[in-house]
Amino acid sequence: MHQGSIPDSESPQVERALPQLIIDGLAEPIMVIGTDYRVRLMNRAAREFSSAGAEAPQPTLCYQASHWRTEPCDGVEHPCPLEQVRQTGQPVTVVHRHYQADGEPRDVEVIASPLWGADGSFEGIIESVRDITQRKRDEEALQQYAERLRALTARLAEVAEIERQRLARELHDQVGQNLTALGINLNIMRAGLLDRAEGQMTSRLEDSLSLVEKTAERIRDLMAELRPSVLDDYGLLSALHWYGEQFAARTNIATTVEGEELPHRLPAHVQSALFRIAQEALTNVAKHAQASTVTIRVDEDKGRVCLTVTDDGIGFDATERGEPSSRMGYGLLTMSERAEAVGGQCLVRSYPGQGTQVIVEVVR
Repeated sequence: MHQGSIPDSESPQVERALPQLIIDGLAEPIMVIGTDYRVRLMNRAAREFSSAGAEAPQPTLCYQASHWRTEPCDGVEHPCPLEQVRQTGQPVTVVHRHYQADGEPRDVEVIASPLWGADGSFEGIIESVRDITQRKRDEEALQQYAERLRALTARLAEVAEIERQRLARELHDQVGQNLTALGINLNIMRAGLLDRAEGQMTSRLEDSLSLVEKTAERIRDLMAELRPSVLDDYGLLSALHWYGEQFAARTNIATTVEGEELPHRLPAHVQSALFRIAQEALTNVAKHAQASTVTIRVDEDKGRVCLTVTDDGIGFDATERGEPSSRMGYGLLTMSERAEAVGGQCLVRSYPGQGTQVIVEVVR
């Protein structure tokens, strides 16, 4: 062979270098590790990513290359893929905390596949490493954002209840009392003018009294919808009985409320959330279900309170909950958010033609 010529591809030198040349062309860090934890082969990307650094000699042992350890991984902080593959004979994927040469920790996903000898014996693993540090950071940021969003949702629901209560009180103290006083004045005027007033005057007084009574009745209904006093005074089940009667009278849908009053009153914000979820579920029944009957039930078992609203309507495909822009989509989303805001969960079961069941569970 002349000086400077390319070695023959069948020469032992090239044959030995060929595996290294192949894996050096791969972007992901690759290591071949024997059953004694010794690194048999390591590509350029793995050397750059290793704890020793790209310029250092190739580490002898895999736990030196990845974790700055002086002994094999303990299986707690760093689950050992070699041992897992040795036990199962199958490829495994584990997540490691990897330390680079400058000490910076990196989260990596390790995919280890078994390496079999010519006689079928287990000789080690082929390990590829994917840096998922940014993905983990994004997941943690997303989780923190979701937690803040849940806390904000809970706070908004609490503020909304406080505002409802304030408006109900204002209606009672201001508008309600004024309407009562106006009704009294009109009655006095009618009594004083009964003998002297013309028929047209009497008719107008009667009409005004009727309007005052109807307005006062509507104000009382509005106050009850904003913040039903029965919820605060008598508890969740009594409030559901009251609202069920109102709902049945308004929609002509037979409404049944089942269960026993809870032995210990729920916290006010949890009680309010369950009541509002039942209201939203009944609104969906009236608007979408085409149902003839609906049943509301409250149960408690081992510290878990369960509210169910079941109708016999047309149902829908629960796997396709509707676009958020639709009224029903918003309703389902609102129920889930209210449940999550008080540490519970909301499940909707429905099939076309088989009705719908809304199940909400909260822990005391």
